Amino acid sequence: MKKDIEKLIEDAAVILLLLFGLFIIYQIIKKAMGGSGSTEDIIISLLIFNLGCIFTIGLTLAKLNSDHSHLADQF
Repeated sequence: MKKDIEKLIEDAAVILLLLFGLFIIYQIIKKAMGGSGSTEDIIISLLIFNLGCIFTIGLTLAKLNSDHSHLADQF
């Protein structure tokens, strides 16, 4: 039960991160076409997106290491 809730939260975080990334891409395209939007705001949002990606990769790596740690004893 606890694993299901953790997986659901992790999936929701990844989906929100993807939606945020798509929004950033939209803002960059809008800025390139001459639309409004501050360059500093776009740079800050890219940094936040990068932080979210690194955090997600770190969680996935920690989960992978913990899931397969019992295999090291067999070799």
